[in-house]
Amino acid sequence: MNTTTEKKRFTTQDVMVIAAMMVLTFAVYGAVGTLTLPFPFLYLYCSAGIQEFFCATFYLVVANRLNKHGILMVWSTVFGIISALGGYVFLLPYFLLVGVICELVMLGRDSYRKPLRNAMGWSCYGLGMIIGNTVPIWAAWESYVAKASTEGFSQEVFDMQLNMLSSPWHMIGACAITVALALLGCLFGQRILRRHFQKAGIVK
Repeated sequence: MNTTTEKKRFTTQDVMVIAAMMVLTFAVYGAVGTLTLPFPFLYLYCSAGIQEFFCATFYLVVANRLNKHGILMVWSTVFGIISALGGYVFLLPYFLLVGVICELVMLGRDSYRKPLRNAMGWSCYGLGMIIGNTVPIWAAWESYVAKASTEGFSQEVFDMQLNMLSSPWHMIGACAITVALALLGCLFGQRILRRHFQKAGIVK
């Protein structure tokens, strides 16, 4: 079997693998968002990192099983489409850009089976997620407030969001937390892969 990531197209089976792992990913995203929303600091500064920590294993299963360029592009594009369908149309081009940047990070042969490269790519995706949380505030504050209010956002969350954007250090801190948790998630995920998925023959 060809193990390189060069010029390999996605098959129907590949799409099914990605879809299965992304369903689990979005289930975790929803659960983490709901559980952290009552705690503004956790929601704004840590939720993206917590999501990337728990979902790193799902990404690593796809990366190691398929070993094909375009995985993070697909991952980011699907999230952008779902965001657009949820009313944030301007997030689709943003996440397309995130996907392109992630794929540039993953350039090279067999990069999707190299732990360090996967950690770099997943951390880049995590950064895209935390920064993406601020895009609606910059792009459409009034419509964002109207929509977020119907989803249970408190005034404390809105105020803390504005405070986070008013200080570069707050945003840098949120990004650092996200990257740290994404990296830890990849370390944890690699152990899960070695102990369970590789033994079961699901990934190489």
